[in-house]
Amino acid sequence: MDEKTLKDLIDALLEDKKSERRFKIISRLIIFSLFLIIITLPFFSSDNLYKAGNHTAVINISGIISPGGDSSKKTIDLIRKAVNNDLCENIILNVNSPGGSATQSKIIFDQISRIKETSDKTIYAIIDDVGASGGYYIAASGDVVIANSSSIVGSIGVRLDSINIQSLAEKLGIVSQTISSGKDKTMLDPLQPLSQKQRAHLNRLVTDIHDEFIQDIKTARGEKIKDNSVFTGLFWTGQQALQLGLIDEVGSIYDINQKYLNNSNLVTYNKKPSFIEELMQSIIPSYSSMPIGISY
Repeated sequence: MDEKTLKDLIDALLEDKKSERRFKIISRLIIFSLFLIIITLPFFSSDNLYKAGNHTAVINISGIISPGGDSSKKTIDLIRKAVNNDLCENIILNVNSPGGSATQSKIIFDQISRIKETSDKTIYAIIDDVGASGGYYIAASGDVVIANSSSIVGSIGVRLDSINIQSLAEKLGIVSQTISSGKDKTMLDPLQPLSQKQRAHLNRLVTDIHDEFIQDIKTARGEKIKDNSVFTGLFWTGQQALQLGLIDEVGSIYDINQKYLNNSNLVTYNKKPSFIEELMQSIIPSYSSMPIGISY
């Protein structure tokens, strides 16, 4: 091996060593940075807002009320956290929901009603754009219910969605091959008609849930409800809802803060996803499915 070749080989080996060293340094820096982010996250979390001084907790309840997401457990946990925080003076439920799951709506209503029995903190329910069906169900649990004059309020009713495409399927040559046990197990199969007995059963089921909905609203609103026309599933503007007794007054979160809370420091309790959570959500897709169910 001549001198030049040997020199080139040594230079190549030295360059490899430098590259390896640089890679180790960069890797360690990345690991250290991630470690730093993880251990400092608690100091920047929204929980520290709860200790920032006397304030009013704002808990956002928005979108479709479903078994997943923020609909029930997280909402209830946030309300309990506000109740247990000595620096939290009052609670605002900021509702903007067209409804959703009948069960989840009732769970939230029931839990708020129980929390109120042991807490002296006033819960203001403020309806934003929409407080309908299950959204109104939750809002009605507040000590004071407010809506904007143009908000949509009400829709106190229950629905069970199903379609029948049997005749279309027959024209297209589609034949159901569903196998089931129990003669009524497939009564919501879109390729099979409902019998009179099945339809009567479903009507009773929906009526029972509606009656429970009505009873809870009557309990929450008391004599403020003017007549039973509010329980037909119709919805109204905030101004109309005031006349019907569905809400206590017309206004916004800003009006209420000025009128009742002496311009309190409003602290939103809904936690924003951390950098790590957003990163994980972007890497790991989440899948959800909602079967046919009873909804408000």
